[in-house]
Amino acid sequence: MMQEINKSSNDIWKSWQNFSGFENRSFRFTDDMRPLFYKWLGITPESYVLDAGCGTGVFARYLASDLKGGHIDGFDINERFIEYGKNKLDELSLTDKVTLTLDDGFNLSFNDNTYDAVTNYTYIGVLSDPVAGLREMIRVCKPGGVVSCVVATTAIPRIVWQGDYPFDGADELQRLSNEEAGIFAKYARQNTDFNQSEEWHALRYPKMFDLCGLKDIKIHPFGYTFNYNDTSYPIEYRKQLLIKEIEGDIGWIESRYEEKREIYIEHGFDDVKLSRLIALMNRKLEYVRNNFENDNSFEWTGGFNFIVTGIK
Repeated sequence: MMQEINKSSNDIWKSWQNFSGFENRSFRFTDDMRPLFYKWLGITPESYVLDAGCGTGVFARYLASDLKGGHIDGFDINERFIEYGKNKLDELSLTDKVTLTLDDGFNLSFNDNTYDAVTNYTYIGVLSDPVAGLREMIRVCKPGGVVSCVVATTAIPRIVWQGDYPFDGADELQRLSNEEAGIFAKYARQNTDFNQSEEWHALRYPKMFDLCGLKDIKIHPFGYTFNYNDTSYPIEYRKQLLIKEIEGDIGWIESRYEEKREIYIEHGFDDVKLSRLIALMNRKLEYVRNNFENDNSFEWTGGFNFIVTGIK
């Protein structure tokens, strides 16, 4: 008898409104990395590829750049993501290489054995039933094709250097920020955000691939960094990215402190420290808004990702 699928994550992602974070991911994928992605993901310029849970299509657009006759289909369950993604494809003249579709990853409308390669970026990890989602990805992949998951792991903390800013309190901001992040990561973080499976967390993906019948399972590591002073990117993009990062971090820190206040206090981070941290973050935000164009503080961020691949 078939085991019932837990589809509860669908309700969360159907109503998710904020997609700016998805678009901001574009700096994680550079042109010089694309040949390596093609090699690991089993993609050639002529491949027909599925990008599962594509969000606004950032990863699909990245992969599409070197296609010569191939095509990428992306699907997501959020109508707003797909609408925005289609407009972005029009803007970038990529509609001949990428098609985005509204679809349910637990019950895909695509036929069996359709795609040369099936991939995703951080999709399986936000499903309430990752095994069921992976099985659907495998179903639509051709025999001999590569099924892959690109994972942004939280097992290794993200690298964040706040920058050598000249405003008063910048050093204290770095110290308090590191203290808060350390307590959250070690004591307060939960692995059940967005109904994620505690059993099939990211580090167990190779075993999940094996359970689902994939062969020749491999793990490929890659890292990314982004320097807000990097002139390879337009200055307005870098400025707005940093502003949104700071604004998002303020809200995120306040909400998680409120939820886990007793744990924070138990480990030495109290209301006074929180208030000081938020005040300094707002001071930094004001500085960036007024001085970014002429600032050389070299704030940067980075992280560790890995790709799990298997052959159908």
